[in-house]
Amino acid sequence: MRQSTLFGRTLREAPAEAQTPGHRLMLRAAIARPLAAGLYTWLPLGFRVAKKVEQIIREEQDRIGAQEMEMPVLTPAETWKETGRWDALEPITFRTADHNGREFMVSYTHEEFVHLHAKQELQSYRQLPQIVYHFQSKGRDEARPRAGLLRAREFVMKDAYSFDADQTGLEKSYAAEHGAYERTFARMGLDAISVESDTGAMGGDVAHEFQVLTEAGEDRIAICPNCDYKANLEKASRSTDTYIAGATELPRPSEIATPSTTTIEALEASLKQPTTAFLKTLLLRDAKGTLVAVVLPGDRDINEAKLRKVLGTSEVKFANDGDFASAGSVPGFIGPIGLRVRTLVDRSVDGRPYIAGANKRDTHLRNVVKGRDFQGEQVDAHDVREGDLCPRCTVGKLSIKRGVEVGNIFAYGTYYSDKMNATFVAEDGTAKPFFGGSYGIGVGRAVQTIMETHHDEKGIVWPPQVAPFQAHLIALPVNDEDVRSKAEKLVDELERARVEVLYDDRDESAGVKFADADLIGIPLRLTVSARNLKQSQVEVKSRSAAAMEMVPLAFAAEKIAGIVRSWPR
Repeated sequence: MRQSTLFGRTLREAPAEAQTPGHRLMLRAAIARPLAAGLYTWLPLGFRVAKKVEQIIREEQDRIGAQEMEMPVLTPAETWKETGRWDALEPITFRTADHNGREFMVSYTHEEFVHLHAKQELQSYRQLPQIVYHFQSKGRDEARPRAGLLRAREFVMKDAYSFDADQTGLEKSYAAEHGAYERTFARMGLDAISVESDTGAMGGDVAHEFQVLTEAGEDRIAICPNCDYKANLEKASRSTDTYIAGATELPRPSEIATPSTTTIEALEASLKQPTTAFLKTLLLRDAKGTLVAVVLPGDRDINEAKLRKVLGTSEVKFANDGDFASAGSVPGFIGPIGLRVRTLVDRSVDGRPYIAGANKRDTHLRNVVKGRDFQGEQVDAHDVREGDLCPRCTVGKLSIKRGVEVGNIFAYGTYYSDKMNATFVAEDGTAKPFFGGSYGIGVGRAVQTIMETHHDEKGIVWPPQVAPFQAHLIALPVNDEDVRSKAEKLVDELERARVEVLYDDRDESAGVKFADADLIGIPLRLTVSARNLKQSQVEVKSRSAAAMEMVPLAFAAEKIAGIVRSWPR
């Protein structure tokens, strides 16, 4: 490929809207260009990287016996409605209708539709297990797309789906995909860790994300330095102290005058008590408008993802002032005693005496004890913070790191089969539901995460296995006939040796060419110059190394091809 004909130009400075190092480099190096908020076009350099990422994914899926297929991006509404996700996904999906008024969704994911096909194609237990996958565009109507390809509104995802006859089979398929993902990200050059995660809109109870730790990420990951516990904060828990006291040993609740004291912080200052001495009661509404109260220790905040999971709802929001009267309370002084709504009590609320709202204006109660004075459904709905004790080993103090989710896997069992009556004939002749899982990797997000974690002050440093080209050959000066002819002969020799070469044949200064080579980040830079040709040599420099090597021109193609062959695949 001649660089003079390349569709795309490098930029000396990144546009002001670029938010992360990888985002800035993506734009400067002509990897991709924005079309609108959250919509990006791959330019040729980026397209080559994306296709190499896809091929790595494909090879690892094929290795575990998965079969490639392709499902449409436009999907009919009636199938989404069958599982209830037409309504559940409404805030974040793109919808349209045809000329006959039939509704469609730009697919968010394909669980429903692969189950529809499984009902048609997989009749017997003898055909199981099965894993199928495809690469397909997905649409997500993100309210705030950010950081280039890290959170886009349209992107290509590899999504795979497993079908098994029972839970044991599903666990084997899940483990096979987990291993495939570990190999896939390692081959891309990504140091991805597997963490426990929330299943969200996918259903089921078991899920893992593959996270790459980087400050560019928007996810927060709790990591124990003492054991192997790792979890997204949406899922993470902690070990809590246990306080047990006999109810007869504690005085009954008594009122405290707390005029205009409506927050935990104000109570802490007024009553000279730590935040752990208080109960925080929140009155909320789910997506259907149903009221629910959540009781937490005063030093903790709600974890919305956990609460949505408990309530089986797509969103929760704070109740309005008018809701407090129907719950038997008043704004600012709500407490758990005597509430007339469904009450959830966080598991970190223990048996100690607390100070809580009295459900009466300007009043709180002292010596409020769980079990004796109020009841509620026990749930895990609180946040996890830096320094909390690990829930697994109970001694390690959790650290919180930023990460980018580059892949996720879900074991949802019969969640979709039950809703869609997706069954097969089991060995005993009865109809049994498929046990399923889904497994996704966003191609664009993986590419940008590579840029976020593989760069220096000069530009991208591509891992060789995903680089747009393997060698970047620079001719200096290109208008020198001897230089140009020797450079083009070397390009031809390299391409015949199956080395991918970007040939910089532009009439630009050495400074511009070297700066662009560093910015684009191709693994090997080769320089054919008038000065080097005096000794019949070619300068060879690795993008990731400071030193360069002079190689005889007569053996340069063989030498470079050998270097390329030595790289991991």
